[in-house]
Amino acid sequence: MKTHNKYLKITLFLFLFSTLISCVEDGLFEIPETLIIEPTIKVNSSILKIKTALQQEFNSNNKVVFTFPVHENNPIFIEGFVVSSDATGNFYKKLILQDKSENPTAGIEIILNKSSLNTSYEIGRKLYLKLDGLSVSYDDGASTIDPTNLTLGKYTLGFLEGGNMKNIPSTAIKNHLFKSSVVEEIKPTVLHLSSISESHLNTFIRLENAQFEKTQLQKSFSGEPNDEFDGFRHLFDCNTETTIRLQTSTFASFKSTIIPTGKGNINAVLTKDYSSEFLVAIINTPSDISFLDANRCDPVFLACGISAGGNSTILMNENFENIKTNSALIAAGWSNINANGNNTVFSSKTTGGNRFMELSAYNSGENPLEVWLISPTLNLDATTNEKLSFETSTGYDNGKVMTVFVSSNFTGVVKKATWTQLDALISEGPSSGYATSFTKSGELNISCLTGNFHLAFKYVGADGGITTTFKIDTIKITAE
Repeated sequence: MKTHNKYLKITLFLFLFSTLISCVEDGLFEIPETLIIEPTIKVNSSILKIKTALQQEFNSNNKVVFTFPVHENNPIFIEGFVVSSDATGNFYKKLILQDKSENPTAGIEIILNKSSLNTSYEIGRKLYLKLDGLSVSYDDGASTIDPTNLTLGKYTLGFLEGGNMKNIPSTAIKNHLFKSSVVEEIKPTVLHLSSISESHLNTFIRLENAQFEKTQLQKSFSGEPNDEFDGFRHLFDCNTETTIRLQTSTFASFKSTIIPTGKGNINAVLTKDYSSEFLVAIINTPSDISFLDANRCDPVFLACGISAGGNSTILMNENFENIKTNSALIAAGWSNINANGNNTVFSSKTTGGNRFMELSAYNSGENPLEVWLISPTLNLDATTNEKLSFETSTGYDNGKVMTVFVSSNFTGVVKKATWTQLDALISEGPSSGYATSFTKSGELNISCLTGNFHLAFKYVGADGGITTTFKIDTIKITAE
């Protein structure tokens, strides 16, 4: 009887095991790896050399795609460390590799026709990548793509098919990606937004003393009604007073989580958006954000209390319709100052018969570009209940560059004056093309200002960085 039961148990086990195996489609069942043997691979290239190869192709043939030839006896191999994870759904069918686990000099995006990559290629895993037969593309989001100009662009590895970049097929991944037994801690590169260079793209970075802009608070990462495919939330670098967008997929598991309100550090992959038009930071998980300091670095805005009553007297109404040149602007009492002493300043432009002042850092050759548009001398002592309003419009928006100030001691040198920021509504526009309308600032109470003062619009951008186009129009001050 005992022998019979023993054979019965063995038969039942074999039946259950064969049933389990038969239920898994061929090729989809993977035995978990408990031991990885270090492959014998000769690394003879680098991520940096991938970029150089494409730049040489561009210089020789004016092409922004380069395909690596196949070398049967001496294939081209690079090595890198994984810094992205699709575990939360915030990356999809791509790996981000940087050349070193600490202080990297280059990073690259690899597109693969496979999901759940984190189960095989975890963060910190060293990988060897065979380049033979793969193609690298470049995109900087400009109308004329150029990997040799100042504009920061994104390099992507994949398959070239019919002239288009495609994901590396799932069946070909094993021929190009080889896992090392080495897993290292990825130490983020600490930087300020004002110091971003090409070498930082597609690498793991840390922004210290950062926070979400005040206008973003109470929003979720990417669960708002107007979030399509991705949500973008403005991060503010308190050290440099510059911004970058945090990009979160609407398929991320934490999309409906409300963004933190405090200040602190954030670790993220620095890259560009889908169209490569502006810089973005992408986190692997919400735990990459540590905003635990409740003492935010919001600007100290002018606070004049609550105004009441109507306004009937117009003290200023500037729509720039009669200002067509910079000399006419200066003659009208305005100052148009490049703070670094260069030539780029606001200029008079028209669209549809409407004239306004406009500025963009694009093709300025300046990094940074800082320009101040400052009003003639103003005085409110003879009136009460004064309110300021103006309109702005944005084009090719890749970051906030406009702020508005007042000063009571400006005498011609912006860096010697004391400026107080106004809490005004500033426009946000499309990343491609121009907004079709102007955004009203709202009525700002400036009744607590006494004596002479100046109103100023400050633009801080960078050619090769934030180049948002800003238009200013219909500046009005009313009083009782």
